[in-house]
Amino acid sequence: MLSIRLMLSTDLPAVVKLQDRCYAAELFEPADVVINRFKNCAETCWVAVYQDKLWGYLFCYPSLLGKVGALAEDFMPIPNADCLYLHDMAVSSDARGQGVARSLLEYAEHYAMQQQFSALALVAVQNSASYWQQQGFLALPSISPEQQLLLASYTGQHAQYLQKLL
Repeated sequence: MLSIRLMLSTDLPAVVKLQDRCYAAELFEPADVVINRFKNCAETCWVAVYQDKLWGYLFCYPSLLGKVGALAEDFMPIPNADCLYLHDMAVSSDARGQGVARSLLEYAEHYAMQQQFSALALVAVQNSASYWQQQGFLALPSISPEQQLLLASYTGQHAQYLQKLL
């Protein structure tokens, strides 16, 4: 049975390996960035495990709606956060079609509602916007020029900032 649980430091080597397999080279984030994110926001980093095998992960952090998280940027807790920012989700090719991404997303959504956040937000990359739109995410009508520059850190990805109101 698939289980979703908090990420542990012992999961990080498998998480980095899965990230490497799932993302294009220009989206790869170094292991030290991943480790620092985990250290700064461990309470919002989850893994999906099936029979002791890591099938997926989700890195999130509390943020402000409309604030884009740049690629390879450290997660820093934001006072008065109003949304949960989903920065990085990956699912093993062995697990595709098994509901892993949906389970991770549901877990994050439940957490966000418990924290009384008003929304989930993310940057869709690798032509994933249609998947996220099927999950109820919509493009934010406009973002500031400063946030557009942060969005541009996802070079060559036609990155799109999306939100889902809760």
